Amino acid sequence: MPETFLPCASRCLTKQFYSILLCIWLISGVWSPSFVQAATYYVNNQTGSDEHDGLSEKSSVATIARAIALCQTSDRIELCNTGRSYRESMLFRKLGGTPDRPLVLEGNGAVVSGLQALEASQWKSIGEGVYVLHLEKTPYGNPFLVSRGKRLPAAKNRDVLKEGEHYWDRKTSRVYFYCEAGKQPADYELDATLQISGFTLTSASYISCRNLICEYFSNDGFNIHGDCRGIRLENVIARHNGDDGISIHEAGGLIVQNAYVHDNFYGIQDVNASRSVYNGVLSEMNQVGVSLVGGYHSLVDCQIRKNARSEIDIAGSNPGHLIGAEQNLLCQTILFAQNVSVFGAGSQMGLSVRNGARAIMEHSVISGSGTGVYVDRLSHCHLTLTAVSQCDIVLNLQSKQCFCDFNLYSPGQFHWLETVYAADQWSEYQNASQLDPHSRIEELTVGADGAVSAPGGAMIFSGRKQIVGPTAPFSLRFLQD
Repeated sequence: MPETFLPCASRCLTKQFYSILLCIWLISGVWSPSFVQAATYYVNNQTGSDEHDGLSEKSSVATIARAIALCQTSDRIELCNTGRSYRESMLFRKLGGTPDRPLVLEGNGAVVSGLQALEASQWKSIGEGVYVLHLEKTPYGNPFLVSRGKRLPAAKNRDVLKEGEHYWDRKTSRVYFYCEAGKQPADYELDATLQISGFTLTSASYISCRNLICEYFSNDGFNIHGDCRGIRLENVIARHNGDDGISIHEAGGLIVQNAYVHDNFYGIQDVNASRSVYNGVLSEMNQVGVSLVGGYHSLVDCQIRKNARSEIDIAGSNPGHLIGAEQNLLCQTILFAQNVSVFGAGSQMGLSVRNGARAIMEHSVISGSGTGVYVDRLSHCHLTLTAVSQCDIVLNLQSKQCFCDFNLYSPGQFHWLETVYAADQWSEYQNASQLDPHSRIEELTVGADGAVSAPGGAMIFSGRKQIVGPTAPFSLRFLQD
């Protein structure tokens, strides 16, 4: 019988019944696409066991690898910071979360290390204080030896070894070490970077990694490959790695907030058609502070300093493994930099733009490099409200595709195309290049936090005072180092 012909009392009871069912349904969360309860797996490298289920601190597993093996989509991993390094790499392969519920790795300040102890008995003397160790294979990247937490210097080849140095022959997987007089390998407590990368993603998306330190890997501290979307790193440190501190490849997407990368070869190296956003990063004492070879990238509220070769180097690329790379505009490399302080301390380049790359820099400061800004003939640079101080060559612009204005420069050379202009030829440079009509040359003072002060005061643009240099001081705190 249709409901409309039910007695009134029956209809009321039917409505109440369905109302109660609806309430239960809504409260239970069954309607939500994220109703499945995520699991949390605990890892403790002192009290844990991989025979445990990992579902509580008391039943922690011992290794990160075991926790990853137990994980399902959108689960959580909690590392216990025991004060002892986790000597393993972590690989997330086609495992992650969803946009509304990412998989979370909470490091709690723990250290993940690529070091492996080398037994003294494995070393064989070949005479005159030189010992050799034969490994099964050489790890990918730039492996090296470590003695009591200190990286040992490396020789270019076996024939030029000096005391205290080592040479890693990758072809034969042999490591040569020249001991100091009266010492043997046992006296050094030697470790080697035998793990390739630390936090490693391969086609894994929507993962948040927090409060983690990755160190002493032969390749990268944080390595992201393949179809990786929605990756976040927060409060992380990448140090003493053979290649990159942080690196993303292919067309992946990465957001980094508050990170310290130091004593790697490249502090940051993002490549191909990747997309990365860095907010609040300190990159120092690497060979290259930031290297970008393809993709779109943003540096905001960052400080890049004291790197040996160059501070920021960007270059266009043509990665052959990407479909249509030669027609992909992202592969040309685009950098947006704002509120960035670059302190060279003797490095060759502050900002280098090469091979068709494009850089937009505003409200920043570059100081102390041999050349402040270099742009090759194929590239483009848009430089505004930025100070370039204490550089022998302030600007070296080999491209007509540049826009520079409302900047402050300390005295130095200006290179425009094939002509060099001295500091007292400022007007000649302006007339020839048609650049910097409102910029000035002054003796600048730059603070450690990036703040810039000049005798001439602020710039006036559209009737408003504009700060030249960073608009906010650089002041970051890191979980530990």
